[in-house]
Amino acid sequence: MGPQASVYLYKLLIDISVSDFGARRNDEYPEILLYSVPVPDFISDSGNKSAVLEMLKDRTDKLKLAGVGFGGIACNTAHVLLPDLEKHSGLRFVSVVNEVAREVKEERVGLLGTPSTINSMIYEVALNKHKIEAILPSAKQITLLECVIRRILGGELTEGDRKTLSTITDDLVRRGAEAIIVGCTELPLVFPRSCKVPVYNSSEILARALLRNYYD
Repeated sequence: MGPQASVYLYKLLIDISVSDFGARRNDEYPEILLYSVPVPDFISDSGNKSAVLEMLKDRTDKLKLAGVGFGGIACNTAHVLLPDLEKHSGLRFVSVVNEVAREVKEERVGLLGTPSTINSMIYEVALNKHKIEAILPSAKQITLLECVIRRILGGELTEGDRKTLSTITDDLVRRGAEAIIVGCTELPLVFPRSCKVPVYNSSEILARALLRNYYD
């Protein structure tokens, strides 16, 4: 989805193929079709959801024609459309939201993401199935997260944004979060290099899940 996040996911797929699945020769790496789709912005405004869904339906039809067996979306926010997309296409997607929820070991976890992701409650629904409580950023913090995400989409990776994420993360921990979900595929690009609690990187978790599906 976001081009920077898509590149990051692609690199993770390659690196984890080596570290976890022993890829060494070219024919031991997965066959990957990377489809970067310039969908209308719905980071904080759900008004574009219908247009985005129609674009993604069209692109999944093209992926099926190309012989793709299963897919993933390098965007947490777009997962609000996943049920409709799967119903339309019949293409199986690995859900980053469900995979992250399965990974979390703690009882209370802080969530970072776009306004649309947080407001949709898709993570809360998935986490509740595992009896995990989601601790959400404040309205002001959600606005700050959106600003960071938009700067990343604009090609800006700054230490100031890294500090902003650190401050928000520290506040979530102060409020009882025992771990942090980085529930936006842009945010790992500037997330602090160290954290007081375990961090669940949604991009990394998605990459591993996609590779398990491929190699198994």
